[in-house]
Amino acid sequence: MKAIIHHVIELALPAGNLETALTAFRNDADAVYFGMKEFSARASAVNFSIEDLSKIKRYCQDRGKKFYVTVNTLVDDSELEAADRLLSILDFYSPDGVIIQDLGLVRLIRTSYPSLPLHASTQLAVHTVQGVRELQDLGFERVVLSRELSLDEIASIRSACPDIELKVFIHGALCFGFSGLCMASRNLELGSANRGSCNQICRTWFTEKTSGKNGYFFSLEDLNAGDYLIRLNQIGIDSAKIEGRLKGAEYVAALTKYYKSILSGRPDSKSRDAVMTTFSRASGSGYFDYKKERDSLLSGYPSHLGLQAGIITGRTADTISVHCSRELHPRDGLQYLKTNALGLPESVKFACSILSRKGDDYILSQAEDDDITGHELYKISSSDQHERKPGVNLPLYSRPVSIAVTLGSDRLSASALGKTVSIALSISQARKPADIRAQLEEIFSQSDTASYTLGQLEIINKTGFQSPFLPLSYLKELRRTLYAAIEDIRPEPAGIEKREKTREGIRLPDRKLLERDLPWSLEPVCIDGRKYITLPPVTFEEEKLFRQAEAILEKDSSIIVGLNNIAQVRFAKQHPQYSYFADIYLYQSNAEAAALLEDELGQSFLGGYLWLERDSYSAAWPVSPCITDYTPPSFISRACFRHDAMNESCRGCRRNYDYSISQNRREYTVKVRDCLTVVQLKK
Repeated sequence: MKAIIHHVIELALPAGNLETALTAFRNDADAVYFGMKEFSARASAVNFSIEDLSKIKRYCQDRGKKFYVTVNTLVDDSELEAADRLLSILDFYSPDGVIIQDLGLVRLIRTSYPSLPLHASTQLAVHTVQGVRELQDLGFERVVLSRELSLDEIASIRSACPDIELKVFIHGALCFGFSGLCMASRNLELGSANRGSCNQICRTWFTEKTSGKNGYFFSLEDLNAGDYLIRLNQIGIDSAKIEGRLKGAEYVAALTKYYKSILSGRPDSKSRDAVMTTFSRASGSGYFDYKKERDSLLSGYPSHLGLQAGIITGRTADTISVHCSRELHPRDGLQYLKTNALGLPESVKFACSILSRKGDDYILSQAEDDDITGHELYKISSSDQHERKPGVNLPLYSRPVSIAVTLGSDRLSASALGKTVSIALSISQARKPADIRAQLEEIFSQSDTASYTLGQLEIINKTGFQSPFLPLSYLKELRRTLYAAIEDIRPEPAGIEKREKTREGIRLPDRKLLERDLPWSLEPVCIDGRKYITLPPVTFEEEKLFRQAEAILEKDSSIIVGLNNIAQVRFAKQHPQYSYFADIYLYQSNAEAAALLEDELGQSFLGGYLWLERDSYSAAWPVSPCITDYTPPSFISRACFRHDAMNESCRGCRRNYDYSISQNRREYTVKVRDCLTVVQLKK
């Protein structure tokens, strides 16, 4: 009878440092992902040193676990050499995947480090079939899909793209804007989400000017997809990803236990509650069950809310009475929310001090003077929830290397990585036959703390003896000498391609001139005798969009098309008779990124705009970019501002609304078009 193989989805946990990674594995995580000190989209995390990388490599190798390294920021020309050095180091340690956003790094890995498995970051905003297929063409083994997809849309992509691994976020913070397209911090000159320095403008409050309403209009609830994990497994999703590289060991431990219990078929309510008390905003299913008429996606309160613990039933000058739905313990962290002068929820936190208890009714010490009878009480930390720190004094990884041992009549020699060492030894026939290969393999496998260890062994016997006698002390000395000779040998960085000639690209107009109602438009715009259309960076009706573009181009083949998503590169490859440029969201962050687009599109690629977060470039590009002073939308979101922030019903919706909001004397326009929200800072 043929065995039935059951697919089991991988559970991948975040690791802001080595301790957190080990905590995840101690609680049965299948994989962890983390960033190095450079080029990580969580720049404020501790991140991993090279020594940490070596330790986690050895740990995973010995235990059958996996680890992925995030190199998921955009880099400019001046940083390419540093990125190249990092990739050469990663190539030495062979992670199970390198998670990439920058197209230039994609090209660098393809050409110089082909053994590194390419995984596409969610920062690439891939949310369509053609986007996944284009990444597959580029050599990606796995795609981390955008968090804005419904379960049905994920299933459709899985069905249409069966030959590539797919990873889906199942837990953690949801951004208001599409990952990779958020420019809110950049527009306020506070950092860059594409550089790992998001300042979370979405978690702050704004005022809607017509109604005067204040609110956290862009603070989405956290994602908790526990109810969908089994279904994701059934449709064949390869990996489930949990967000949170800035979180601690308790968070990671609780989440690992919680989701592992779901996969085992025995959901654990204790670990679920622990998840809520380590860190959780108001949470829900996000876009997994996305419907036109649905509950709001907003969190209401933008920070850690915790676990609902009970109702406040009364108070005195220095106590509160609480009817609890769960047990409280001394030193638990508690909070309730009160409404401030702006009409916004505001937290009051305090430590649990129990004065008396009768069943589910508690009297707690609490000296605030708020009238809070009827308010919810939340548990935001548990006094008994402390994760034991794992030891980090771990053995380092040794890379297998081919070693050739030559047995001569008067000496022993060993060679590896172009280095040869030898020691004098007069060799004779052994009195008893011995297995020379087994003896040498045992000795050279004992590499201790060396960076290399035995991979393939070649034995060259020039002694004339069938079973030569090899003293153990001499073999150990030969091993020590060889490993000392090759210890500091590392593969050199491949180097960045030097270009002497640059093909002059098209001189594009100021990007502002290509706008119509939105920053992109299928309505042709004529400027200086040229016609342009610009494709949207987000579309959930991809086939319809491409049919519209085809109809426009068939009528006028002279129109130049702006590409704003990697999916559109595939469209351009299928229509090489037309001309294209990289628009503001198909980031040309460096010369290698431009080279990749030229590799894919050939002469139909006319150039494009330089990455908007840079105003100069330092290398010779294959096709010279254009610099533009342009303020892009702060947010592009699938969350509907009308429905989620203004609490309007979807019934009777015109699908076309405009709002004006403000914050700190800055004004923004909010446009809702066909259930897509675009927020732009007024200049």
